[in-house]
Amino acid sequence: MKLYNTCMIWALFLSAQIAKGQDSFQITGQVHTAKSVNKVYLYEMDKGRKLLDSAEIIDGNFSFNGKANTPIAANIQVKGVRKSQDFYLQNTTITVQLYESWSRPNMVIGGVENSIKKSYEFDCQYLQDTLSKISRNYEKSDAEGKVRLGIQMQGFNQQLDSIRHSYLTAFPQSLAVLDWFRPYLPVMNYAQLQELNAQIAPSLNRYNTYLELQKYLQEKKNQYLVGHQAPVIAAKTSAGKTFKLDQLKGKLVLLDFWASWCAPCRIANRKLVATYQQYKDKGFEVVSYSMDDKEKLWLDAIQKDGIPWIQVSDLTGFDNNPVAKAYYVKQLPTLFLIDENGTVIQQHIDHEELVAYLKKKYDHN
Repeated sequence: MKLYNTCMIWALFLSAQIAKGQDSFQITGQVHTAKSVNKVYLYEMDKGRKLLDSAEIIDGNFSFNGKANTPIAANIQVKGVRKSQDFYLQNTTITVQLYESWSRPNMVIGGVENSIKKSYEFDCQYLQDTLSKISRNYEKSDAEGKVRLGIQMQGFNQQLDSIRHSYLTAFPQSLAVLDWFRPYLPVMNYAQLQELNAQIAPSLNRYNTYLELQKYLQEKKNQYLVGHQAPVIAAKTSAGKTFKLDQLKGKLVLLDFWASWCAPCRIANRKLVATYQQYKDKGFEVVSYSMDDKEKLWLDAIQKDGIPWIQVSDLTGFDNNPVAKAYYVKQLPTLFLIDENGTVIQQHIDHEELVAYLKKKYDHN
């Protein structure tokens, strides 16, 4: 998938030329509705909704003029019309077409940030439409169907993530790009937050999304276990035997937190089987700690996924689970790599990273 089409490249170029040297913004807009409307509002959206200005609508037309020292996440709302429009306010000429009908998309033309936003939405549209269709089928599927559809969704989500990071590389100074990461900040791990923080331009530090990034970065840093001894685990295996994590000292251990009801976990299980079989005789071991609270569902999932490694659980569920709390597990699956001395060496490792590590460690001869 190409990052930009030719039209979008020209849109970015022209917006940059228009914005160059301009020290104020001019918004001209039209409202398309059968209703009698006479007022439109301009809001800033960085830290909640803050009214910047209002204007009269005359014969369906309106305008705003002013100055924006820096790009502003903004919104236009017509009084009496539910549908509004998010956009980026900059010192440039901006044209807006507002349609009351939800079947007609609004249009915003002008400004580098709006051009970047439009280009990104264009590149993501097919993937997002496809994910929406799969999601509707996912909700109606049984457990096995969810696993199958989950594999498809994982692939499309990875493509969307790749597009976001491509834009981040191309436009590290863009507020629009930073805002796209905002919904993901709470679930991003420490390494991912570090990477984002390193790429984002320091000039964005005035915005609320940047401050949220710093908050989550510090929070995840305090929960980062790499370099520390792995917290104690003592639980029952799927065969009913007592298991302690420290009995595996001397082996490289992948510790996997999962549950039978977690479709991404089930996908990860099936991908991991071949990797485990390849390296289990070289000093590599896997321990899966289940967040299930029903033994039958747990055991059935182990059998269906063909999992050959160590399976343990306290069958207490996710909430208030002391082991999950000790490892700061907030989502599933969550995986840790623990060295032969019982020290955590990677946190939130994915399958591709694991395979690369195992190849480097065991396949060098």
